[in-house]
Amino acid sequence: MRHLSLIAVVLFSFLSSFPAAAGEATTVETTLYFGLDIPGGEKVNEEDWTDCLATVVTPRFPDGFTVIDAYGQWRDPSVANAQIVRETTKVIVIVRPASDEADARVFEIKSLYMTRFGQKSVFHTDAPVRIVE
Repeated sequence: MRHLSLIAVVLFSFLSSFPAAAGEATTVETTLYFGLDIPGGEKVNEEDWTDCLATVVTPRFPDGFTVIDAYGQWRDPSVANAQIVRETTKVIVIVRPASDEADARVFEIKSLYMTRFGQKSVFHTDAPVRIVE
């Protein structure tokens, strides 16, 4: 499985290095990582998560996105000798136009989630992609 992941990363890096053809829309794949642990020992439950998708994410990206259940870990780089935090995670992948408007909608999602559930951050990556149907 690890070899397939490495192959996928190498292939993705290779394919995404090609510039978009003239007149072709630039597209971005945004990946957002939402930790489900709430400060104080509680967790974001499935009902609250579903409501967040319906009221925060879907209105900003109604054309679609993918949600993946995951388990992750991180360490706060701003804290010396910070403990590793391990928690269940929801990952959202959004393939979207590369635009300031879409960027703003991503940051709104992150901000609203952090405020709603007392999170310190939502990890976020963007990568250029070429849509092949």
